[in-house]
Amino acid sequence: MKLSISLTLLFASPLLAQSPPVSPWAGEIMLQPFDAKPFHAVRIPGWVENTIGCGYTLSAMTGTQRERAVKHGVTISEINFVDPFYPYYDSKLLKRRSPHVPLDRIDKDVAEYKKLGVKILAVYPPSLQGEAYADHRDWRRIPTNTTKIPEIDLQKFPHGGMMCLLGPYGDFFIDVLVEIQTKFPDVAAYSFDGLHYGGSCYCEHCRANFRRDTGKEIPNADMNDLEFRRYQHWADRRMEDVVRRAQERLKKINPDVALVTWTTNAGRFGHFLSIPRNMPSRMNLLLDAPDQEFWLDETNRGNSIVPAFANAYAWATTNHRVAFSEPYLMTHGNPYGNDSFPVSEIQRRMLLAATHGACPSIAVGQLPRLQQGVYDSMDELQRRKPWLTHKKPEPWAALVMSDNTRNFYGRSAGKVEERYMANVFGMFRMATEEHLPVAVINDWNLNSADLAKYAVLLLPNAACLDEQQTKAIREFVAHGGGLVATQDTSLFDEFGTPRKNFSLAEVMGANYASVPTTGPASKEVDVNFEKAIGPDYWEKRKNVFEFRLDADSPLNKGKVKTLIAGDAVTFKGPAVSVKPLPGAKVSGVFKSKTGEGHSFPAVIEYQHGLGKVIYLPGGFDAAYYLYPYPYQRGLLKNAVEHVSPRLAPVTVNAPMCVHATVMRQTKEGQRLIVHLFNDVNTTGGHALPTDDVPLREETLPIHDIEITFRTTDKIGKVTWQPDGKELPTTRMETGVTVTVPKLMVHGMVVAELEK
Repeated sequence: MKLSISLTLLFASPLLAQSPPVSPWAGEIMLQPFDAKPFHAVRIPGWVENTIGCGYTLSAMTGTQRERAVKHGVTISEINFVDPFYPYYDSKLLKRRSPHVPLDRIDKDVAEYKKLGVKILAVYPPSLQGEAYADHRDWRRIPTNTTKIPEIDLQKFPHGGMMCLLGPYGDFFIDVLVEIQTKFPDVAAYSFDGLHYGGSCYCEHCRANFRRDTGKEIPNADMNDLEFRRYQHWADRRMEDVVRRAQERLKKINPDVALVTWTTNAGRFGHFLSIPRNMPSRMNLLLDAPDQEFWLDETNRGNSIVPAFANAYAWATTNHRVAFSEPYLMTHGNPYGNDSFPVSEIQRRMLLAATHGACPSIAVGQLPRLQQGVYDSMDELQRRKPWLTHKKPEPWAALVMSDNTRNFYGRSAGKVEERYMANVFGMFRMATEEHLPVAVINDWNLNSADLAKYAVLLLPNAACLDEQQTKAIREFVAHGGGLVATQDTSLFDEFGTPRKNFSLAEVMGANYASVPTTGPASKEVDVNFEKAIGPDYWEKRKNVFEFRLDADSPLNKGKVKTLIAGDAVTFKGPAVSVKPLPGAKVSGVFKSKTGEGHSFPAVIEYQHGLGKVIYLPGGFDAAYYLYPYPYQRGLLKNAVEHVSPRLAPVTVNAPMCVHATVMRQTKEGQRLIVHLFNDVNTTGGHALPTDDVPLREETLPIHDIEITFRTTDKIGKVTWQPDGKELPTTRMETGVTVTVPKLMVHGMVVAELEK
C-alpha cells in the first residue's frame, strides 16, 4: 500500500508541478472592420500595474547619477539595443557593428541595472534601420501611390528611410525582439520610437496583401474617398497583428515581459492631427503600458483644456488600466527648448497627468538648474504612489472620444480640431470646470457590457457609429440610461460614409433634415449628401445664430437662468437642421441673426424607453471650446444632470480652476479617491493667447473645498493625502461631507470604504 502511494506520488508530482500556461490575452474587445478573429487586450504583468512611470535617460548617466535616480524612485529605464544605424549586441540578424559602442557595453549596463534593482527597457526604433533598409529594398515604405521604391543617399543618411512594418520587415522586427529576449533574459520590457505604419504604404507586399484580402488595389491617399477609408481600416488591422504576434512570441519566452512604449495615437495634440492615422487607437490595448510624449507648448494647445484631456484619453485607450505620460520640460515649441523653464512647473505637469489617470514618466537627467526640481517632483510622486495604482474611474458619466470619427469624419489635419475635436474638448472642459465625474471611453466601449456601469452617455458629435454601437446605445437608453448627444451623432457609418438619416434617430428624437445657413431656409436634403460629402460640408456650418431657450426647459436653471434670463443670445458654431419626431419636445431654437429664414430646433427633449435624452442639434460643446460663452457650459451641465437616472457619486464645491477626478482603488480593500489639482495660472491671459504656454512660477492656494460623497458605499475614515491628515466628516441624508482646508498644487481626498 505504501509503495503504491509512493509510486503514485512519484509519477504524479511532475504533473502536479506543471501548471497550464497563462494566456497573454485578457478580455475580448469589440470587432472592427477586417478583423479576421476575435480581438483581445493584452494581459498586463503585475509589475507593470505596480509601476507609476518610466525614468528615462539612465542609459546616458554615470553610475553615481544612476544610484541617485533610483533613490528618487526610478524602477525602470532604457538601454539601447538597436539604433537606426547598428545593433549594440552580437546579433545574427543584423551584421553591422558600431565603431563607437563596444559589444560588452550592454552586458555592463545590464549588470549595473540589476544591481540597482532597475528593470531593463530595451530600446529598438523599428521604423528606421539602416542595414535592413540597404539590404531589403522591397521592405521600404512607399508613401505615395507609385511602384517606385524610395532611394536615399546612404552615405549621407546611413539610417535610411522609413520601413514598412505591415510586410516582411514586420516579421524581421519580431525576430530581432525574440533574439534580444533570448540572449538577454533580464530584459523586462521593450520600447519603440515609431511603432506605426505612417498612414499608408504602397510597397509590393502591401499591394499584394490588400489585393488578396479585398480583390482591390490600394487607392490614392484621399480621406474623401470611401475606398481609401476602407484601406485604412485594413492597414489598422495589419498593424495590430504585428503587435499581437510580437506579444505572443515574447510572452512565450517570458510571460512577464511587457511592451512599454511610445504611442502615436493616445492623447498628444499633434497626433490628433495625424490624418490618415498612423496607428489605430485600439492598438494601445495591445501595449502593456503605452507612454505618450506630453507636450504643453503652443503647438499642442498648452494653455487650454487639451493637456488635461490628453492624459485622460491616454488612460482611456488602455481601458483604464496602465498608461504612462512623460511631460516635456519645454517653454515653447517654436523654437524648441527649455529656456527659462521654472522648476515649479515640473511638478505641475507631472501631477496634472496623475490627476487624470496617467502615471507620469520623466526624463531624469536634466540641466543643473532643473535637476533638483526633477528629483523633488519625483519625490512628490513617490509620496502619492500608494494611491496611484490599481485604480479605475468611478463610473457615472462616460464621454466618448471616437477615433473613427476623428479620422473618417474629421478627414483633414488642418480641420479636424474644428470639425470634431472641438466638440470633445468643449464637453470635457465643461465637465472639468463643473467637477462632474466623467470618464473618457472609446469606440470599442460602446457595447452593452461596458455601458451598463454608467448612468449617462455623452456623445459629443460622435458622427461615425456602426450598427453594433447603435444597437448598444439604443438598449442602454431604453433600459434607463441617460443620453446627451450633439450635432451629427450617428449620421455616418464606421467608414465615414454618410447615412440618409441618423442611425440613432429614434433614440435622439429627430430626423436629419439639412445643413442650416444664416440666410433663407435651405432645401430639406441635399441630394448629393446621400452619395458623399465634400470638404465644404463643414465650411457651410460656420454661422452665427440667435439662440433662445424656453423658460420651462429643464435646462433653464441655475447659472443658465441668470446668464440668459430669457433673452435671445448669440451662438457661434456648427449646427444641423432636424425634424423632431412625434413626442419630442423642442425647448430651444436657433434663428438667423439677420432675421431671415425659419427657426429650427436647438434643444430637443425626448424619452426613449426608460431613458431620458437631450439632443442638441447645435454644437454647444464645440462652441464652448472654439468661441465660448458661459451659458454654454451651464446648458451642457444641466443636460447631463437632467438625463441622469442617479446622482453623481461625488460632488465637489470648488473654483472652476480646480480639476477633480474620482477613482476607485481596489488594492488592499476598496477606497474612493478624489484627486484635486490646482490649475490656476497667476500669469494666465497676459500674453498673446495663441502663443501663451503655462509656465507657473508660484502657487495660489485655494481654501475650503467641499467634497460630498453621495455613493451607496459605506464611507469610513476620510484622509487628506499624501499628508495623512484625517478630515472630519459631516454625515447627513445627502451624503458624507468633508472640507479640504487648503489645496496647494495637488492632493487626494481618500475615503476608506467599509464592508
